[in-house]
Amino acid sequence: MKSANKQNLILLLVLVGLSGIASFLYFQHQRDASQLVRADRGFAVKNIKDVSKIVVRHVKLQPIIFTRAGGTWLINGKYPADPAVIAHIEKVLTGVRLLYVPPVNSIPTILKSVKENGIQVDVYQDNENTPEKIIHIGSDLQNGDGTFMVLGGSKQPFAMHLPGLSGGLRSRFEQPLDNYRDKFIFQTPLKNIKSLKVVYPKDNEHSFLIENKMGIRVSPLMHRDAVGYLTNENIIKSYLSQFESLGAEKLMNQYPDKERVLQSLPSCTIELEKKDGTKNHYVFYKYDDPENQFGVANSPGEIRFQNRLYVLVDFTDFYSVQTRVFGNVFRSYSEFIQMK
Repeated sequence: MKSANKQNLILLLVLVGLSGIASFLYFQHQRDASQLVRADRGFAVKNIKDVSKIVVRHVKLQPIIFTRAGGTWLINGKYPADPAVIAHIEKVLTGVRLLYVPPVNSIPTILKSVKENGIQVDVYQDNENTPEKIIHIGSDLQNGDGTFMVLGGSKQPFAMHLPGLSGGLRSRFEQPLDNYRDKFIFQTPLKNIKSLKVVYPKDNEHSFLIENKMGIRVSPLMHRDAVGYLTNENIIKSYLSQFESLGAEKLMNQYPDKERVLQSLPSCTIELEKKDGTKNHYVFYKYDDPENQFGVANSPGEIRFQNRLYVLVDFTDFYSVQTRVFGNVFRSYSEFIQMK
């Protein structure tokens, strides 16, 4: 009898133990599921169109403030943002999802890393003075599948990722200001162009002036003999249409040899006057390419033969451009005319 009671007691204890384990696993699953929902909803922005300002603060870089201006973004209230780069930030803010909850014993290390080398992203909506959301971005995971993040006011880190993207998310918020800036050089539609002067200082016979007033006409900047020419207006219009959308390869204001380049004789200068009276200046220089010497860059044909060029825009910003993109800008006066 005692043996039977003892067996029943053992069985009861086993059942109680199994029930306890099952309850623990159930509530653990519920906790993890709850954390997943909170993480996804807590980090992700529901609608990027509601966001009016994004402030990125890095402990080692100057703060960068993105503010919405109509359909575009401005950086620090001054520079247009690169649409492609800002799109990467928008995708993270709207699409970030939980990858996993880090083990408890790893949390102190993650929080220390965030404190010492983190990036704080403040998200503002509807021009409010206080951020709707604060996200602290830590290091990328060792396997590169995601990034540790912590919501403002919380001490619980999460490993987050962007579904469909292989790689971490930190680099999208860890760039110098120049990398975020719009790199378009020319953005003037033909209808807004009043005049365009193209000068080749090393071979001036190719230089010309296009005027878009009462009709379109082209004239040489170097005196020519009194010979009759016909102007092909369609060719001129096609040429001017290129100035509506041409972007640079890279902004290079910090290039160490910039001053040396600017002291050299330009390959080409362009002055574009708009019908609103504003003017833009572009000065193109031969690119430093020690491994591939393409010789001189004097005439339009020789300039087009280069792989790249430098360009100084409005005596302020210094870019590199690819001639496979900009090559057709460099044309000669003779290409717009024909003999009568």
